[in-house]
Parts: sequence; C-alpha cells; structure tokens
Amino acid sequence: MITVRALFAASFLCGVLLVPVPAAAESSPKPLSPDRLKAALLLPEDLGAGFVRYASWKRAPHRYDIVTRSKACTKAVKGVLPLYRAKAATWLRKEDGWEGVSEYIVSGTRGKIAGLERAAKVMVRDCNGVTVTTDATKDTIRKLSVGRLGDASYGLKLRSGFPGRNLDKESMVAIDIVITRVGNTMIALEHDGHVGQFDPALTRSAAQTATSRLLEALKAS
Repeated sequence: MITVRALFAASFLCGVLLVPVPAAAESSPKPLSPDRLKAALLLPEDLGAGFVRYASWKRAPHRYDIVTRSKACTKAVKGVLPLYRAKAATWLRKEDGWEGVSEYIVSGTRGKIAGLERAAKVMVRDCNGVTVTTDATKDTIRKLSVGRLGDASYGLKLRSGFPGRNLDKESMVAIDIVITRVGNTMIALEHDGHVGQFDPALTRSAAQTATSRLLEALKAS
C-alpha cells in the first residue's frame, strides 16, 4: 500500500513539474537600449535628395487645428503622445521646402507597448471620418493604409484645403501619421507638407524603411 501511494505521489509531482508555463507568466523581452534605438532611426539619405536633419522639430498632434475640430479625436490622439516624447527621435526636413518626416521610437515592456497599441487603435477609430467644412476651408481626417508593416500598423491622413477641391491632390496642409509595432517596440512616423509640397508616396516608403531599420536593430541586439 505504501508503495502504491508513493508511486501516485511521484506521478502527481512529475505532472505538476511538466506543466508548461503560461505565456503570460513569461518575462517580457528586454527593451532595446537607447543607443540601439537611435541607430535604427531614419537618415536623410533614406528619404531622398534634399533632406537634412534638424536639431529638433516640435510636434504636438493633439493641438493640430484639424484634430481639435473633434473632441473625441483630440482625446484619442493624446493617448499616443508618449510616443512623441521618445528619447530616440529624429526630424528630417527638405532643406529648400516645406516637407518633412519626423520619427520616434519607443521600446518597453509588453504591458507598456500593449497600452500604446490600444491608444493607436482608438486614435484611428475616433479620428477617422472627421470632416469640417466652412465657407473658406475644408478639413478631413481619414484612415490611412500603408500595407503590412511589422506586427501591426495604424495610420491616419489629415488634409486641409479649400472646399470643392480634391484634398489628396490640392491640400494646403497634409499630414500623415503611421504607428507601427514590431515586437515590444513602436515607431511613430509623421510626414507633413504644405502648399503642394507633399509627396504621398514618401509616407509608405519612409514607413517601410523605418520598419526595416528597426528589424535590423532587433536582430543585432
């Protein structure tokens, strides 16, 4: 009888020890170091001729006139502001024009990045469809698709111009925002231009290059 009990106890103990650890209990991958993140940032030559690096270029998307047209959108955009406070950031501008690309990279715990990704989803949900028209202006915010990037991506395009015009082609102010998650790291990329000096194709190519550079940095870590 003692032998049977001992065997039962040993079998039970082995079963407990062999139970897989739930994924939630696993530790999050270590965030990339600031130096690694900065090395992954876009370079002027990644965007084409004429771009140079600026020391800083303050961006506050929750204060953009187009965004403030909607209280829900303004509140949603505030949720992604931690990305715009990233220590790993770069501001690239056309030396002789009004076009520019800003990039911000944040790496953190699984929980932190999950929170930022939820905020990006809410931003697209609550800002998509905003349209405000007056006698002199028309402002719109629409969902922006840039294809498959990283593990997930979220985009918006903001346009301001004259009523009756095709704002995708004749906007006075154009701003594209793309947020991409790669593992436990996120990129916020903003492409802006004014008075016709805006190449929509640059948004996609810049976002693709930014994602590729981050993937290379992650592999090297």
